[in-house]
This record gives sequence, structure tokens and C-alpha cells, in this order.
Amino acid sequence: MAKLYGIGVGPGEESLITLKAVKILQKVDVVIAPTSKGEGSIAYEIAKPYIKGDVIFMEFPMTYSKEDLKTKWEENVKKIKELLDEGKDVAFITIGDPMIYSTYIYILKGIEDYEVETIPGITSYSAAASRLNIPIAEGNETFAVISSGDVTEISKALDMFDNVVLMKISRRYDEIVNLLKEKSFKGYLVIKCGHKDEKISCDLDRYIGKKIDYLSLIIAKKVK
Repeated sequence: MAKLYGIGVGPGEESLITLKAVKILQKVDVVIAPTSKGEGSIAYEIAKPYIKGDVIFMEFPMTYSKEDLKTKWEENVKKIKELLDEGKDVAFITIGDPMIYSTYIYILKGIEDYEVETIPGITSYSAAASRLNIPIAEGNETFAVISSGDVTEISKALDMFDNVVLMKISRRYDEIVNLLKEKSFKGYLVIKCGHKDEKISCDLDRYIGKKIDYLSLIIAKKVK
């Protein structure tokens, strides 16, 4: 029976992809690389040196229309099922870890009655903490990883946890920076961790009013 693999290729550096991921990429018949309209696939650029089989670039629109998203997800799931029905082993690649804020999660929900194996990847925030040489949490400290869509939820997390990793910060950056000051948190900004144009800054004010790349995060630590 053909098998679907969900593979996390890590945050950006080719060398941070796992040995198991490389082994599977070299043996599968087809690799599916997610793209958004008019853009390439970051996951593909990371995994490219290890891919031996065919590559299909599958579009996943960046839209807030639930109807448009649902239609496209269903189309993509159907295509993947067709490949599996042809007896082809398929790898769906995604940046970071497949089980954290990834397109693969939605594919997984639509694949039933097929064999599936998920291969973990190094997360962007784990890599970012290592680049900073700053622990995300130590001793009995608490920490949370949250999406930054709702400022109210961010505020709650800052009240509850000693350390907070803020993902998807681009749309709320200025508000987040002001909130961190209000709650007495020190923030560390990492933009495109592991990529050639990576940027790291402890001066969050420097980026207020500027366009922040989607692949950006903040590690926030309570000042004690």
C-alpha cells in the first residue's frame, strides 16, 4: 500500500533537516511542495538537494476566505489521494515541524484510509533560541507558543507565562512591541531564521512602522 509522509524540513538551513527526512525524500516517488500564488516554495528550496523523485508544486492560497480555502484544500487532497491510489509513495514537505502551524495539518485531516507517517522537523523558534543562545525556558519557568492574531490572547499569555514565543507577528508587530513594554517583557526578534537574509535584533523599536517578513517571530521573556 502506498504511503503519505508528512516531512518537516526545518527552519531554513539545509543542514538542519533530519537524517530520517533525507532518507525518505530520497526514496519516495513524488514530493509535494506547497506554494502560495506567485511565490516559490521555501520548503522545496530547503529539501531540493535531497529529492530524487518527481516534484509537484501545489498551491495553497494565502486568503482569509474560508470558502476559497476549503475548495482548494479539497482539490489538493483529491490530487494526493489519486497519487496514492496509483501506488506512489508521496512526501508532503513543510517548513519547521509538520504539526505546528503547517499546511500539512489540513492535508492530514482530509486523508482517511491511507497509511500516513509524520516526520518531525526542527521548529523555527527552537532554531531561533539556539541562534540567540537564549533558553526558551529553564528550571520551573513556564512557556507558551502562540499565534499572534489576537492581541487580547497575547495579553493573556503574557500574564500567564514567564516566556512566550510569538509566531506570525507581521500583522500585529507594532501592537505586540507596545504590549511587551507594558507587561515588562524583553523581546528578541528573529526574521527568517536559518536563511541567508536572516536578521536578529534585540531592539524591537527599530522595526516599528516597517513591513515585517511573514517568517518572523519574537521570543519574549519576563523581566525579573
